Amino acid sequence: MAEGSPTSLLHLSITRWIADNFHLCEGCTIPRWLLYEMYLENFSSSDNDKVNSATFGKLIRLVFPGLGTRRLGTRGSARYHYDGIAIKKDSSFYGHYCFLLSQKNYRSADACSSGDAAGYESNSKKKGTDLHCFPSVTYLKTEEDRLAYVLPEFGLACPWEQELLNKYPYEMVIQVANEYSSHCQDILEVVKMQELDKVEDCITSFWKSLQPEKIAFISLPDICQLFKYYDRYLFKELDNILLGDFLEEVSVHYLKSIRMFSKNVKLWLLNALEELPMPLQTSKCKEVTVFIKRLRRKTDLSNMAKTMRIVLNNNSKVTVLISDLNAVIDQGLLDVPGNLFQKKYGNPDELQYNIEIKCLNDLLSSLAHSTDIRVLLSCISSNLQAFVIQPSRNKQEFIKLAADFQLRWNFLLSTVSKAMTLNYADSFGSWHLFNLLLLDYVAHIFQSYIEEEEEGEESFCVTQQSDQPVLWVYEPSYFGGYFAEEEPQAEAPQSTLISLMLNQSDIRLSNVYSEF
Repeated sequence: MAEGSPTSLLHLSITRWIADNFHLCEGCTIPRWLLYEMYLENFSSSDNDKVNSATFGKLIRLVFPGLGTRRLGTRGSARYHYDGIAIKKDSSFYGHYCFLLSQKNYRSADACSSGDAAGYESNSKKKGTDLHCFPSVTYLKTEEDRLAYVLPEFGLACPWEQELLNKYPYEMVIQVANEYSSHCQDILEVVKMQELDKVEDCITSFWKSLQPEKIAFISLPDICQLFKYYDRYLFKELDNILLGDFLEEVSVHYLKSIRMFSKNVKLWLLNALEELPMPLQTSKCKEVTVFIKRLRRKTDLSNMAKTMRIVLNNNSKVTVLISDLNAVIDQGLLDVPGNLFQKKYGNPDELQYNIEIKCLNDLLSSLAHSTDIRVLLSCISSNLQAFVIQPSRNKQEFIKLAADFQLRWNFLLSTVSKAMTLNYADSFGSWHLFNLLLLDYVAHIFQSYIEEEEEGEESFCVTQQSDQPVLWVYEPSYFGGYFAEEEPQAEAPQSTLISLMLNQSDIRLSNVYSEF
């Protein structure tokens, strides 16, 4: 970086601001998000004159070398704090800082900060000071979740952290755990601010800054498993931030940006890890791949839901769709006896072989009373929960039930499409959109359940490592609804899990997976 360049001058001004307003103070802590928020307010003249949270953290440590971080607060609401610094009482930001602390009601070991906050609030009331005079308070109220977002307490949640501390040098384990969880939080903060292009800088700067001895340590199988534990929390939170609810109304531009991010994030990670040991690359690549596929499923569903919502908002199209569906059923155009749709199943065993009929019948009944896409999809998910997921006593049984249901469900929907085509139904276009959404939605539910089961089955025991590869498969609806499973062990019983391909109104077997 050339001396006198815009970037170096910006960094110099930031370090001066930090030194002018903060000082070393043993036993004191400052919420990390709050310090960054105060910086953003001070340097708010231009977006180009700002640095991301990761760079800001490095500049703080440039001013205060060796500065540590601590997680303070109750479980589930803990926040990261800089440990060992405090704001100067003669700082122009002191009053605003104390006010924000009192608003957030932090309960930490920071006697200086919490005490000053309480004292300042009391004095302000006595003097009649208007605490709402600060221009950023409204901004904090509306953007609080975005700016204050932190990762869960990984250290407390990790069930075998103590085993690592007993097995490896205590300071080394704590250091890499804190550094990596801090790195994960930096990524979350950048994504929360919707600066997706800056994630690459966060990833690259962390992995490229590691020293050889630390690289060797984090490449150990036990530490790779610890990082995998953190990664799963990280990617779940990223998933929730980016597209927690795929039925929520979002712009097409936003969906495109998420889709582009899903394509880039794995490339960024692989580029940063290219010179690191292969076990570390493999572990990281596996977790990011699961995240990418889940995010792509949700963006696909969001796009289809957006299109289908246009149909459902048109009363005449909904009326024609219901009429055509009832016609193909009542006229016996399906390869299914029509009375099955009106039949009430009293025998659970009998219902087990006709779940797909019940799902479609309940869907038609719901469509006659509501055009809310959430209600319609909830009708499907509740049936899957009741008749496929809950009856499964283990993963093997779930795979059998899910594969059987998906085969019969896809065949039924394909049969409806064929009947509507032969009947020259006016609503075939509307049904085709609905059909694609239903296929992908069922596949997404099954895939998500398998992912949760995968996580639940892995105990992350440091004494027992499992290197079984996992094959994750998902394609958009025009290639079918797939859900994936692990590769089998050598002596595992073999059966087939059939995936389906939908080609307009034709259905055919496309792939065979072996069971666990």
